[in-house]
Amino acid sequence: MALDFLTAREKTLITDDFSDLVADTQIGVAITYKAFSSKGAFSPTTGKVTETYTDSSINAFRMPLSDREVRDSGGKYQVGDYRYFIRVSDIATPKKDDRVVDGSVTRYVVSFSVDPLRVFHSLVARNLG
Repeated sequence: MALDFLTAREKTLITDDFSDLVADTQIGVAITYKAFSSKGAFSPTTGKVTETYTDSSINAFRMPLSDREVRDSGGKYQVGDYRYFIRVSDIATPKKDDRVVDGSVTRYVVSFSVDPLRVFHSLVARNLG
């Protein structure tokens, strides 16, 4: 998608507006973004594979997916999934193995995309529990 119709100043204003949105304590939420780093070896004692994450404390804009979005997803999304808008400057490239810790709830990333201006990532996350 060509964005040549926007001036550099307009792109800056859009980026600044989005940054203000996620930083606003009444709209944005503080989360811990856990970027997947690596998988370790399988432990026969615990029956689990150790995973390593790099944590970042950031702000995001969060909203539950609408019933219509869940219904129209063809089974990709579920009731209870949340969409997070995160600045590209905070998280370079989300991955499906990443996690979002939002309060006491940890969610895993189901899908993600970036807006055409590369200002924010839109990701959908599902409760691990």
